Parts: sequence; structure tokens; C-alpha cells
Amino acid sequence: MLNRKPGHLVTIKDIAAQLKMSHTTVSRALNDRYHISKQTKERVRAAAEQLGYVANLSARMIRGDTSLTIGLLIPDVQNDFYSRISKELAERCRRAGGRMLLAITEDDPFTEENEIRVLVEARVNGIIATLTSRPQPTSLLWLREIPSIQLVRRTAKLNRAAVCMEDEHGCQSATEHLLNLGHRRIAYVGTSKAISAGRDRLRGFLRAHQLHKVAPLSAGIELLPPRQAYGYDGVARVLALEQKPTAIVVGSSELTIGGLRAIRNAGLRVPQDISVIGYGDPIWFDLLSPPLTAIKLPVEGLAQAAAEQLMAQIDGNGAGARKPALTRIMPELVIRASTAPPHAGKS
Repeated sequence: MLNRKPGHLVTIKDIAAQLKMSHTTVSRALNDRYHISKQTKERVRAAAEQLGYVANLSARMIRGDTSLTIGLLIPDVQNDFYSRISKELAERCRRAGGRMLLAITEDDPFTEENEIRVLVEARVNGIIATLTSRPQPTSLLWLREIPSIQLVRRTAKLNRAAVCMEDEHGCQSATEHLLNLGHRRIAYVGTSKAISAGRDRLRGFLRAHQLHKVAPLSAGIELLPPRQAYGYDGVARVLALEQKPTAIVVGSSELTIGGLRAIRNAGLRVPQDISVIGYGDPIWFDLLSPPLTAIKLPVEGLAQAAAEQLMAQIDGNGAGARKPALTRIMPELVIRASTAPPHAGKS
């Protein structure tokens, strides 16, 4: 098996050395030249797949283009948070004299694998990635071969630095705000524990209850994929509980949108019937009636830390990959009019 150093992308010469044949033959086999035997083509393609080889598309581009190119891999560009952080990172990349290539995974591991392949084929200098909960082994292999940073979510399967929010603190402070107002039946609708951010946010919600010596609402926790439709269904289910919540914390910006629709359709008044804390803080949260109390996400801080750490890896030719750091940026609880003490007899 080929012994590769960190940061080394597999080349045609590496495949040739592995198979003990000329690199010209390997190149012709990969390009499906007619005078190369079917058996040789199959051997070469199998070795290329095993070693994690991807074609160098940039070699087909105009020679001399050495500008910095960064890949950004995110699950959803319609999500306000990812849209804003994409803009921040693109601006930082431009200021550094480079460009950013955006890839959308829709939180699907196979789409993710294909998008990472495309970025590597384009010979980006590095990748900032918000990975799915189940990244494919090939995806992780490619990310290990070049400078890369995990953003918002982290997996121990990838030995790379991560820049995340202090999600546990964010959800704990939101839940404590409600507990301090007198609420004792608080529901939580958040993202799956398969995602690191989902685990941290749930931990913060439960930690606040533990510190206040209050038992969490029975059957009042819903963990879901971060999509609006799931937010609607999850909030609708907790609102239908026999022991109805007097307050709710929603642990995702997309779930918040769906959850607000479910509350409206249930005919509940905020905060008279139920107090609500959302996740993320797009400008329209302040324009709602009443304005929404929310966990404000540190978009600028996350973008700055991710960009700085990726550039340090690029400048150091992959240095730092052996000791991956975890940087946490603190969110902020913004208190508005959607939270209030429960009505008498409802706590």
C-alpha cells in the first residue's frame, strides 16, 4: 500500500508505482484509450479508487492561475445561518486575493462525497466543511489529504481542527432564562444527536434542568433533522401532549421557522399561552409580533476563526493536522418579548 504523507494528493505516478507500470500507461488507462487492454484499465481504475485518486481538472485550465481557491461545503444555502457565513467567508477569501467555491450537500452523505470529489478535482487549496452525520470513508480520506477545517459540526473520524459554537452554553442559557421566569414545563425541539451540535444543544437543555433541580417535561423532547417541515411536526407533537408545555426552546434555525408556523396554526398566543425561544437570529426575528427571543449565532466569529485556521494550515503545508484543535465561539441570548412568566396556574 502507498505510504502517503499528510497533505499529499495521489497522482498518476503514485498509481504507476503501486502497480509497477509506466505512468503513461496509467494515464492512458484512466482516459480509456482504445489501445489499452480492458484488464489493464480495470486494474488501474481499481488501484485509483483504492488510493483515493481524483483527476486534476485544474491542469486542464489555463496555466499560471495560482490564485488561492477555498472550498466551502455546507448542507443548505437557504438556511439563513449558512447563507450568512458563506457570505462572510467569501468576503474574507476575496480580501486574501482568492476565491471561494461553494458546494451544497443537502445533508446527504453521497452528495457530500461527490461534492468533495469535485472540490478536490478543482485543486482547491483547502476546504471548510460542515459534514453530514455519516460521512463516507472516501470523503474523510480526501479531506485528510489537504488542509481542511470542520465548521459547526465535528466528527472524531476526521483528524482535523474544528470551529464550532459553544452550543451547550447557548441552550443552557436559553433554558435557564425560562426556568428563572417560573416555567417548569419546557419542551425542546432540536436536531438529532447524530450531529455533534445536536448533542451539545440537548446537553445544555438538560444541564439547565439539572442545575435548577427540575425534571424535564415528560415526552417533551423531539430530536429531528434540521428542516422546516420537521420543525412543524415536532412542535405540533409537543403542543398536543396531555401535560402541555408553557414554554419551548427550538434548537435549530430551520426548525424554528417550522415551529413558529405550528404554534400559529394551533391558535396559541406568544407569550401569553406559550413562551418561545428560537435558534439563530435573522433580522426578521426582531420584526415578528412579538419579537422573538433567540440564541444569536456568532457568524462573524466563526468565519474569522475558520478562515484563520485554514490559512495557517495552507501556509504551513498541512501543519497542525496532527494536533487538531477545537475552537468554540460563544453565542448570545437576545431577550425580546416572546418570553414571559407563565400565567397563573400554568407553570
